[in-house]
Amino acid sequence: MVHSSCLVFLLCIWFPLKTVCNEENTAEEENTVPLLRDFSVNISPAFINITWNCNITTSMENYTYKVNIGNDVYDEELTVANCCYVHEVFYEMLFTLHKGVSVQLFVYNLLNEKVNTGKAETYLPEGKNYTAAENFSCVIYNVDIMNCSWSVGREAPEDTQYSLTFRRSSVHDKCQDYRYDSFGRQVGCVLRKPDISFNGKVYVEVSGLSKQTSVQFFDALYCPIDDVILDPPRNITLTYNGDDLEIKWQKPITHDNKHETCFFYNINITHKEETKIEESERNVYKITKFLPNEKVTVTMRAKWHKRCSHNHEWSAWSKPQTIGDDLVQFTIYHLLIVIGVCTAIILSVLIFLCYRFKIWNKLFPQVPRPSKKLFDQVQQNEKSVQKESDMEIKFMEKDEGEFICTDVIEMPENL
Repeated sequence: MVHSSCLVFLLCIWFPLKTVCNEENTAEEENTVPLLRDFSVNISPAFINITWNCNITTSMENYTYKVNIGNDVYDEELTVANCCYVHEVFYEMLFTLHKGVSVQLFVYNLLNEKVNTGKAETYLPEGKNYTAAENFSCVIYNVDIMNCSWSVGREAPEDTQYSLTFRRSSVHDKCQDYRYDSFGRQVGCVLRKPDISFNGKVYVEVSGLSKQTSVQFFDALYCPIDDVILDPPRNITLTYNGDDLEIKWQKPITHDNKHETCFFYNINITHKEETKIEESERNVYKITKFLPNEKVTVTMRAKWHKRCSHNHEWSAWSKPQTIGDDLVQFTIYHLLIVIGVCTAIILSVLIFLCYRFKIWNKLFPQVPRPSKKLFDQVQQNEKSVQKESDMEIKFMEKDEGEFICTDVIEMPENL
């Protein structure tokens, strides 16, 4: 009994001592496991750059170093001998870099047990606070025209110039057509046919430069399809099949080819209630209870299905399409054609009447030409007059100097 009691006593003492020793050894191990020296983090658009001192000791090679980014969003293992680690952000970013990133270093032993922990710190990008672009937004219309805008940071200097870039891995699409504010700062951009896919997300950054101070950048993981403004349905045709009206159309043109089930449609028919079509794979809709050849006007619009886009705004209405009544619907082009045809007919009739009844000769009679006999007589008269004139001149020349004064008559003074 004594031996049993002693054994129990020794066991009771040994287990607590073992636990205390294990705790002391663990604490000692945590204190002796070195962290990476000169650990630093630099935040730039689309990248998180982590560096440390390359003076690696032999004891550090027996441990695994991992870095936690963004409060357990990413947990990446570091290759200690590389002295740096670069984390690219393009598709799966769950936070924005311009607001800062939390980074913490962990050390694990060969049993994958955490033996040391670095201090969790939030690292901010370089630049003066509140100088980054704000209120970024885009609108996409006419299939592939992207109109983006932003406002100048509250503390940004007057000489700040912003530049817009879309990134998809190694593909960069930079803006070339900027819009400016009253200070000449770039606050908007129009991209025509951007080299990005609307099916997924793209990384967008707005960087700033100033001669007065360093400017922070703005970044976001952007989904273009959420800002696409749809065009109305195309090629709408109306057909009567007995008392049924059949409406056919084609889906709106989009940047990337989308299935028919990505669209909702709204049909507006004169004298009828609006009809909303949730899904239509064949893009055909039939309406009954119409009078034969009844005049009907139809317009349509479209919007995204929630499975394809978060934009639930309706497009504009399409141009009205009319069927029935068999009345000619005159347009300005028809009117010009009618005026041209009527003018040609009137001119043809007037020309025929003038030719038939010689109206032109009556309105504008010709001056009669003198007869040849009269013309000859005039010439003879002119010749006779000329002959007499020549005779008088000869007579005067012959009698010159032979005049003799025979009578002198004295004129009275009172005349």
